[in-house]
Amino acid sequence: MKGIYVKIPKLVDAELSWNKGLKFTAKTGSGNKLVFDAAVEHGGQNQGARPMEAVLAALGGCIGMDLVTILGRKRRTIDDLTITLHGERASNPPQVLEAVNIMFDLWSPDVEDEEVRWAVDLSLEKYCSVAAMLEKSCRLSYKWAIHK
Repeated sequence: MKGIYVKIPKLVDAELSWNKGLKFTAKTGSGNKLVFDAAVEHGGQNQGARPMEAVLAALGGCIGMDLVTILGRKRRTIDDLTITLHGERASNPPQVLEAVNIMFDLWSPDVEDEEVRWAVDLSLEKYCSVAAMLEKSCRLSYKWAIHK
């Protein structure tokens, strides 16, 4: 008898606990924690990241992990990497992200411009799930600087 192939979905989990006011602590399925809060002028106490800041950070983390992995497979040396993201939000609720500009500052003795472009494009087009979701609703643009 042949077995039946059943594709099991990859699950991602998070559980949020309310800490009063507008502050929440999220515990992820991997056991890590994130704290969210609103600005004081919006009723929070400014004791955590805003949810949209977390979205930008997730995008930067996703592309960054891909970039380091892809360039590492090409045996390139990365001494340091900083990723700065600026999001432009719609003026009316729900104030979704309409554009995200990403700047990569890469410190390396041997990485070339075309390799950075190739690695970031590969991440955006194939590997980064956060980018794949965001590209459905906003424009993603990037630039980079290589520091020798």
